[in-house]
Amino acid sequence: MKKNGENFAKRLIFIPIFIFILLTVWFLFLKLKHFDPDSSGSQIWSATYQIIAWFGALYGLYFARLWGGWKSLVGRANLAFAIGLLAQSFGQSVFSYFFYKGIEVPYPSLADVGFFGSIPFYIYGIILLAKVSGAHVSFKLLFNKIKAFLIPAGILALYYFMFLKDYQFDWSNPLIIFLDFGYPFGQAIYISLAIVAYFLSRNFLGGLMKKPIIYFIFALFVQYMADYIFLYQSSRGTYSGGLEIDYLYMVAYFLMALSLVKLGSVFYKIKNS
Repeated sequence: MKKNGENFAKRLIFIPIFIFILLTVWFLFLKLKHFDPDSSGSQIWSATYQIIAWFGALYGLYFARLWGGWKSLVGRANLAFAIGLLAQSFGQSVFSYFFYKGIEVPYPSLADVGFFGSIPFYIYGIILLAKVSGAHVSFKLLFNKIKAFLIPAGILALYYFMFLKDYQFDWSNPLIIFLDFGYPFGQAIYISLAIVAYFLSRNFLGGLMKKPIIYFIFALFVQYMADYIFLYQSSRGTYSGGLEIDYLYMVAYFLMALSLVKLGSVFYKIKNS
């Protein structure tokens, strides 16, 4: 009976996996048939794949309750990631509405409230995971302090020299400047924090937090890549829904859902140990 909860968490993984496979087959069908990205079939697919984000959010809310909700660090981390996924779904829904109405999607738009709004929640969630994983203990070591500085500094420097070095500032619309810098820098921060949390906590609690954090690293990195490509295409007027960029977002939501299930399984492992 001890393993029932852990087995339940493992079985939960098959729901997003099944949905992911179905949506992937649907996506490949649309691509092989050379459907126009603005066609109704493509737009229905673009509006549907966010269902994985909803499942991820439900997992986050469910496991947050098991961990003690707002009263515990892991409970708050689950809530933060769940709210972040719900914010992403809000942005996707606004985007789908624009396409349904045949309106050219502006940048920035109401969708950015959701897309950008997920960033602080993801950052907060990773910080909480780092704390509960013992990163605050490992951080006392000098070598770990160096890693904690070099990793985010390296990511931010790389992004600046590759994409923002020759940025043209248009102060007539400061919100665009804020988002152009806020998206990549905010995401670089949460990716950096996730990597740092992994290095500082991989041996804590017998390494139980290692797998969930690895999943979160991959999920956040794919989210980062999807947002960067989207911003690049939007700034040049080449974005259209239903293309590979949307598939990247679906992969990010899928990985985040798996991350939350993995984090939930840690609860049962600790409880049964």
